[in-house]
Amino acid sequence: MEDRLTAEAITRHLHTTRLGRKLLIEPSVDSTNTQVKQRFGNEDEGFVLLAEEQTAGRGRLGRQFVSPAGSGLYMSIVLHPDLPLERISLLMLISAVSICEALEHQCGIWPKIKWVNDVFIRGYKCAGILTESSFSTGGSKPDFSIVGIGVNLKFDREAYPELADIAGGIWDETHHLPTRAQLAASILNAFEPWYDKLLAGQSKELLQAYRSRMNCLRKRIMVSSPQGQYPATCVDLTDEGNLVIIDQNGTQTILRAGEISVRL
Repeated sequence: MEDRLTAEAITRHLHTTRLGRKLLIEPSVDSTNTQVKQRFGNEDEGFVLLAEEQTAGRGRLGRQFVSPAGSGLYMSIVLHPDLPLERISLLMLISAVSICEALEHQCGIWPKIKWVNDVFIRGYKCAGILTESSFSTGGSKPDFSIVGIGVNLKFDREAYPELADIAGGIWDETHHLPTRAQLAASILNAFEPWYDKLLAGQSKELLQAYRSRMNCLRKRIMVSSPQGQYPATCVDLTDEGNLVIIDQNGTQTILRAGEISVRL
C-alpha cells in the first residue's frame, strides 16, 4: 500500500469539524512542536503541522524522540483551550486515549498507557506525547497549547541499539499497518470529541477511558522524582490526571510530576 502523507489523503478520512481542517506537511523539521511555537501559534484552533521526519524530536523531561523519515507519524496540533491551568494537563490524557483508540480501530491491537504520556505495545514504547502551552504575562489561561504526537509505525532496533530494550513499533504487533494519513485522521477523529467534552466540563468519561488503559494500576512501580527514586504502589488517578500512590512506608500521596516505571 502506498503511504503518501498528503493533506488530501488525510482530509479524505477526517470526520472532524475543526481539527485537521488546515494542514501543513513539511519534509523535515527539527521538531513539529518547536516549529509551531516559532511560526504557527496564531493559527486557528485545529491547525496541524506534520513532518516526514524530525531531526530533533522531543519528549517529556527533555528526552529525545527518534523520528526517522518514513517510519512514523509526527504531528503537532494547535489548540486555544478555554481552560484553567490545572485542567490543561488533561490534554495529555486525551492524546493518549486518542492514540489508543486510533490504533485499536486501525490495527485491531490494544495498547496500554504508561502514565502520563507513553503508549506501549507488549512492553515497548510505540508512541509519545508532548504538550506545551504559551501564556501571556500574568495570564491564567494559555494563549495557545500544542499537542505533539509521535507514533512509531516501524522501529529499527539495529539502527538505534541504545533504545532496543525500550522502543518498538506497531509493526512488531501486527504486519498490517495503516497509512500515516489514515492514522493521523483517526487520531484527530478520536481527539476532537474528547476535547469538546473537556471544554464542556465533562471529563469523567475521559478519566475512565484513560484508567482502563493504564498499565500501572494496582501494580508496584518505581518513582523517579525531584525527591529521588523510591518504590511505591499505584492505586488511582485523580480528576486532574495525577497519580495516587502509596509509598513503602504506607503513606498515600499524589504524584503530580516525575516519571514512573512499572516493576514487573
